[in-house]
Amino acid sequence: MANLGESAEGLRLLDLAEPFTDPVDRGVLFHQRAFNLWQNSRLNDAVHWFAEAEPHLAANGPDYMYAALFHNRAMVWRDLGELHKAMESIQKALQVHETVDIPVNRAKTILLEAMVWLDLGDVTKALLTFDEVRVQFRRYAPDLESFIEASYAEALFSVGMYGQAAERWAEATASQRLAGNRRSAAIYEFWSAVAALEVNRFELAEQRARRAMDSLYEQGNEPMAFLARLLILQGRFDSGQIGPDFAEKVARLCDALEQRGWTLRLKQAKILAARAKIKVKDFDGVEKLLDSESGGPGHDALAEDLARYLAKAELAIAREQDPMPELRAGLDLLDDYRTTFGSVEFQAGVSALGVQLSQKGLGYTTKHGTPSDMLRWAERSRAQALRVPPVKSSGTPAAREALGRLRQARQELWDLQVEGEDGAEALVRVGELEAQIRDYDRAKPGPGEQAERIAPEAIHELAQSRETVVVSLFEAGGNVRAVLVGGGDIRHVELMPLDEAAELGSRLGADLDALRRTFHHPERLRQSVEGSMRRNAAAMSEGLLDPIADYVGDRQVVLIPHSKLAWVPWPMLPLLRGRPLTVSPSAEAWWRAVQKPAATGPALAAAGPGLGRAGEEIEAIAKLYQDPVLIHADESDPEAVLKALDGAAVAHLAAHGHHEPDNVLFSRLDFGLGPLNAYELLGLDQPPQHVVLSACDLGRSTVEVGNETLGFTAALLHAGTSTVVSSLAKVPDAMAAEMMVDYHRRCAAGASPAEALAAVGERRPWHPFVAFGA
Repeated sequence: MANLGESAEGLRLLDLAEPFTDPVDRGVLFHQRAFNLWQNSRLNDAVHWFAEAEPHLAANGPDYMYAALFHNRAMVWRDLGELHKAMESIQKALQVHETVDIPVNRAKTILLEAMVWLDLGDVTKALLTFDEVRVQFRRYAPDLESFIEASYAEALFSVGMYGQAAERWAEATASQRLAGNRRSAAIYEFWSAVAALEVNRFELAEQRARRAMDSLYEQGNEPMAFLARLLILQGRFDSGQIGPDFAEKVARLCDALEQRGWTLRLKQAKILAARAKIKVKDFDGVEKLLDSESGGPGHDALAEDLARYLAKAELAIAREQDPMPELRAGLDLLDDYRTTFGSVEFQAGVSALGVQLSQKGLGYTTKHGTPSDMLRWAERSRAQALRVPPVKSSGTPAAREALGRLRQARQELWDLQVEGEDGAEALVRVGELEAQIRDYDRAKPGPGEQAERIAPEAIHELAQSRETVVVSLFEAGGNVRAVLVGGGDIRHVELMPLDEAAELGSRLGADLDALRRTFHHPERLRQSVEGSMRRNAAAMSEGLLDPIADYVGDRQVVLIPHSKLAWVPWPMLPLLRGRPLTVSPSAEAWWRAVQKPAATGPALAAAGPGLGRAGEEIEAIAKLYQDPVLIHADESDPEAVLKALDGAAVAHLAAHGHHEPDNVLFSRLDFGLGPLNAYELLGLDQPPQHVVLSACDLGRSTVEVGNETLGFTAALLHAGTSTVVSSLAKVPDAMAAEMMVDYHRRCAAGASPAEALAAVGERRPWHPFVAFGA
């Protein structure tokens, strides 16, 4: 009855049955009463009846129910936030399972243990356990696998990967509905609403929360229904749709939850009530709402702490005090949390948890701080994953074996596609192997350390010494703004509206893609596309670059773009055309890359199949360097390429590439014996100093929720490569071969990558290549 959403009816039937129950069976009845009370979210009552049931089940059994008692009581302790009590109860359940041969029940308890590990902040340990339990469920109870999906969703949510978490919760919700488990379906829908809210999809979040709320009310689960109602209010607050009695509504819901002994997300609800009062400058009782110690380890406690720091910063601003200590303290917590993960995806995703803090700090310093303060704060909201040393998980035997199987599967898929045969089964196999490798990567623990922050003055000094201007673009008040360093002073300039800039950048990118398709089309069509590019480039330059032209002068430029401008082909803009230009993830990343000792190994020139002039291209390039490693397309083994990349001073890779926006670590280059995945680059002991990707569009990246970028180029930078030259659009073979030979000739003669690319681009104003990094 409880799973069907009829826990109240179940409780009524148990009350009716109690007078007729044999004393030997009273433990079973008390246990079922406790279980129904838990499903009905009457947690303290459930704890009481589990305690009543324990001595009866210990004396009379049955043993499987005795084990279930500890398992189910652990779930109640978890909902009450008593994680150590939950873990104690789980261990007792596992002890009983040693004498009860029911593998699926034992697997359920191990899954619950993993969820408590997740609550305690050990995400990697939890993920490894999920994989073990999945094997058991598939063997003994395949219908339970949707619970694994929901568990993965919680893990992904805890590292800011809200989109993927919502997808898994949606799958789990559908499975539970099919199974008739209304309670779990409603709760999973509630959490998918939370995920939608985190990415500011307010309408979708409210739709999901209302469906969950209505179902939970029908089931008699008032506390969870109240949480769904609170989520709707949170969305209204975040989207600015609040009335004068908003704080009172939130406070009433908080009181209702407390009266029912419910603690899940209660402190965050109180923080929302405080923020609502602060917004209308009603400070009465706010300190009490915010007066709570840190919640301890784990994502929920971290989210609570970050929300509290944000509220305290808003309170300081409302009182015309300095909010920066609160904002810094919150982001410092987040920095420490990031270093616990070995997965680059997780490190990048974690930044999403601090978006509101970083935006609040950047907005405040823009109004009240110096340009140096603005740069310091802008650096706290970009490329944070690059501060964490890469964990070389792809170099382990298990990972290498899995990657080998993936290469074989991709090659089989390619052969089937070439022959025009059905590749659906092979495609599924590729997806399964990628998921296996990704899950393995996500379960790797982090290094526990990160690079030190670089002071704006140090960045300014280095830029001056290199005759360089660093242009850091950020948004405040709806407009793009630039902090400029490297000139006579550190300066702040307000530029055009961000939405207009993003629209122009999108048009310019579309023009660039269209131009690549018109190389063999009528001259008239090509001229039309070029005319559109010229107009969009001029408009973008007028709004973003002309106001800073005097400061830039004739110096080279390092540009740190806003995440919404990540794909702009900057070398096409008039002020930057023909000028040495580097696009970097952050000013600190540029500073560190410049200071890093250069790799000095042999140059590598390698080609993949399907490029008409790649052989000529790599042979001509190889001749420019001493004792190069040359790998032709017909013998191009990704393992050999990876080995040659390790320690190379420069590497030129002429191969078809694929950017995978939904699975970025499997963005790849195609070689004769299989693909080289972005994921594998993170296993290099000494990444190449300078890499050129001369084909396809691997300069593109996926911008995660936390404004971090991921992709093939980003993976090289994260691995430690200082400079990557890659394209933002597909490149005609002839253009790539001609440009790249000239480019390497200049590099071999001593030019920097930015200088060489600027020189070869002067006669080709619409080329799509960009120098990334330093």
